[in-house]
Amino acid sequence: MQTKLIMSCLLLAAGWCFTARSAVQVTVDNKQYQYDHQPRLAEVLAPVALERNWYWPAAALYQLDSPEPEQLRAELLAQIAQLLLQYADDAAMQQTLHAIKAQLTSWRLAKRIAINIDYDAARIKPELNPRLDEGHYLLQLSMRPTRVYPFGAVSTGSAITHQSAVALASYAPAVQTAAQADLTKWWMLQPDGTTQAIGVAAWNHAYGEVMPGAQLFVPLKTALFNPQIEQLNQRLIELAVHRVLP
Repeated sequence: MQTKLIMSCLLLAAGWCFTARSAVQVTVDNKQYQYDHQPRLAEVLAPVALERNWYWPAAALYQLDSPEPEQLRAELLAQIAQLLLQYADDAAMQQTLHAIKAQLTSWRLAKRIAINIDYDAARIKPELNPRLDEGHYLLQLSMRPTRVYPFGAVSTGSAITHQSAVALASYAPAVQTAAQADLTKWWMLQPDGTTQAIGVAAWNHAYGEVMPGAQLFVPLKTALFNPQIEQLNQRLIELAVHRVLP
């Protein structure tokens, strides 16, 4: 105990200052908020929660100072480069892989924190009101979205208009699929972070309603003797979870 006290005195005398406080910075609706402690979600939401009629199912929290999404993007681009060499004589696969590469390089990425965001719920239920760890965050809030975002084996990554109360397959005519697209099963990446595979062909059609602001993943057709295509599909889904949408 005496040794600790002596060390503390020496450090203070040398001009060192230590603090147990956390540094948390949150950008919300283009405004920055600084905290010298670990705020709970409700505290972060309080200044802006009532400013607009936010669509809470599309709210998302991202950690901006995490390197993980960029590392995954680099790994995916390296895998695509290998596949381009492997399929050098396959024009259709080349076209599809180049389209996916263009999409990946254009994405804005940040590590998404897997929590439900709702101001009223955060104030009422402690389990929905977690503390933020030290770091730099983006809290993405929006009004009810009007678009959904196809990606993957598509010719263009342009957003399309959201349709209310229709199945995923109803979006197929509006999605410009690439040459090697799987036309039997697509994925919904809902804005609340959940993912689900849905059959879209006539023989396996299943109902799955797309939420406003969702992403629609069109996978590549898998090759029986090439598990790398299936791995690429799965990792594209993994990366898209960390995509910061407009």
